[in-house]
Amino acid sequence: MPVSETQVTPIAGSAGAPVTRKIFCGVCEGSCGLEATVQGSEVISLRPDPDHPNTRGFACSKGLAFSAVRDDPDRLLHPLKRQPDGSFTQVSWDEALDDIGARLRQIIAKHGTEAIGLYQGNSVAWNFGAFLNLFGMAGALKTKHLYSAASIDINGYWMISELLYGSNFLNPLPDIHRTDFMLCLGANPVVSHGSMANIGRFRDAMMGVVERGGRVVVIDPRRSETASLFEHIPIRPNGDVWLLAALVKVIFDEGLADMTALREQTSGHEVLPELLASLDLEQVSAASGIGVETIRQLARDFAMAKSACAYGRCGMSIGPFASLGKYFLDVLNIVTGNLDRPGGWCFGRPFIDLETMMHRMKSTGYDRWRTRVDNFPEVAGTSPVVSIPREIRTPGKGQLRAMMVVGANPANSSPAAGELREAFEELDLLISLDVYMTETSRLAHYILPPTVWLEREGFPIFTQSHAGIPHAQWVGPTVPPRGDVREDAWIMDEVCKRIGIVPADFPGAQLLGKLGLRPSPSFLMDIGLRTGPEGDWFGLRPGGLSRKKLMAGNGAVKLADNLPTGILKKRLFTKGKKVQLNHAVIRNEMKRMLAHRTETDSEFPLSLISLRELRTQNTWLHNIPKLIVGDRVQRLRIHPDDATRFGIEDGDPVEITSKHGSIVVPAARVSDEMMPGCIALPQGWGHAGGWQNAVAVGGSVYNSLTTNSVESTDLPSGNATVNGIAVRVRRAENISSIMEAA
Repeated sequence: MPVSETQVTPIAGSAGAPVTRKIFCGVCEGSCGLEATVQGSEVISLRPDPDHPNTRGFACSKGLAFSAVRDDPDRLLHPLKRQPDGSFTQVSWDEALDDIGARLRQIIAKHGTEAIGLYQGNSVAWNFGAFLNLFGMAGALKTKHLYSAASIDINGYWMISELLYGSNFLNPLPDIHRTDFMLCLGANPVVSHGSMANIGRFRDAMMGVVERGGRVVVIDPRRSETASLFEHIPIRPNGDVWLLAALVKVIFDEGLADMTALREQTSGHEVLPELLASLDLEQVSAASGIGVETIRQLARDFAMAKSACAYGRCGMSIGPFASLGKYFLDVLNIVTGNLDRPGGWCFGRPFIDLETMMHRMKSTGYDRWRTRVDNFPEVAGTSPVVSIPREIRTPGKGQLRAMMVVGANPANSSPAAGELREAFEELDLLISLDVYMTETSRLAHYILPPTVWLEREGFPIFTQSHAGIPHAQWVGPTVPPRGDVREDAWIMDEVCKRIGIVPADFPGAQLLGKLGLRPSPSFLMDIGLRTGPEGDWFGLRPGGLSRKKLMAGNGAVKLADNLPTGILKKRLFTKGKKVQLNHAVIRNEMKRMLAHRTETDSEFPLSLISLRELRTQNTWLHNIPKLIVGDRVQRLRIHPDDATRFGIEDGDPVEITSKHGSIVVPAARVSDEMMPGCIALPQGWGHAGGWQNAVAVGGSVYNSLTTNSVESTDLPSGNATVNGIAVRVRRAENISSIMEAA
């Protein structure tokens, strides 16, 4: 059998013989263990797996309801071609792929492979085949037009990890199960279930800290579902970076730094006091809204705790100094001696060491090249999403002329979403791999429908590195695909065949292709597993793991009771096996931050932040009736004082205006969960296209209020600024007319 082929039989049972199999959820980073009961080709039920070593009988409503996506009447089941009038007609796979191949060859002949772009959405991170083939395709094309939703909220993580630890994907996580003090910034894990930290039963793990006599402190402009359970300190939007820098400064100023750990674990720590010398705590207090004495006491408490971990995510990752914030988050853990120790800031134990594999293949890095138009540094081989409209519209060598969008809806989720939509319409060719007619896919020349995670082989390619309880799981398809859909990896490979490349950039990949050998993602990852730290080394280690062994089992295999510690030198890829703290880009960002104005804009006096909802995943799942029940609409959270000030009552429709746009949301929720001067709005609403329920629920596109300008971004990483947007509000008297005008 050619190495490109994979034959996996789905779970199946006759009509009278249901079969139950342990799998895991593919909706988000949680990767919760599930039990799937299947009868024939139908999913009878999805339930939490009580035996899963990480999630231990927990799963949220999104995963438990996901079979409704597979069975959704609005789901696309056949390739579609857009007609001149904007309508779509069904075509065969051969017709679609052959025409796509021909059009791409024409573009390549005239403009080169660098004119072709690829965009990966959040869901690709849990789809190993799509992830490998997408990055491989970009490498084979030698294009700089590889874009990722990560540049909306996580590129700062990738960048800082490269600088500090030597690999984009080597990210520590909080050892919550053993800590005495957890500091949580810009995260709401009770709702999100964690990001870059796959902590099973995240809420229970945090409650466990308190039950052991420890503390959990949540820093958030909103008294979120997480903040309401623990100590809560309100903070101004985008104030996290100021607070984190101040905490580190106080720790040095008061002699609380663990100098032994700094000398043993790091290089360049001498720069930290100098870096922070001109930081004024009164300035920090004004920028963050937190009193100076509160800042000082928080620093002391964190530094003097027996063990401590600081964890931050999206809320602190989508502001103008996101990379600097991530730097100081890690530094706070490091200077207090909490790196690589129980209860601290620890590296995971992946069963496939993707970090080492990608480092050896030189697939990761930072600032190895710059983008054509905006001069942004590359992060992990990708360019920032904010640049796409300008890359489409700016003539010259490398101008973006064709784009394949995989598992993403950037026409809704990207900054300045309206501008991106207009730019997409100027492309010579737009291809969308999506299960729905979304705001993005309806702009495409071709929509190619992929399988959903219940219909394909899977393992948690990224979350395995961030699991609080290390474990291994590899599953086959749960049920056969609906209609005439295909796996994303297969679709990309077929496109690549038609333009004469193999979707892989490892040495010799293109030569293998010329010989008729196209290594599949499963084949490559199995090699990685078998030769990795948990592998069987092709029989030389009988107790080790392989794809076949994991798939033959029923459920996840527990690898350890806790995160490993004392492994720092084994995991680092840096010079001298030390954490590298002294970087010119950090020094420059510190100067830029100190010069940044934080005063309130009198014309736009409120600060807007996004919020996560329990039954939504980005722009996903608004089409599922079970998740859109009752009075389920997009609601703006606003403090009572601000509501009174602007004449807004609970339930009123509200017009929100920024310097960049105006939207109307269906209803206000007046609540003291918000700090005064700050409002919060769920993102991912405001649908158009052919997914009927999603369109019917209404709402507006959050990103119509944002900008993609270079000046507004986190310059080192290209991360967009979508938090802390200066806005004004008013009651929408005539909601329909205002929405039409907007």
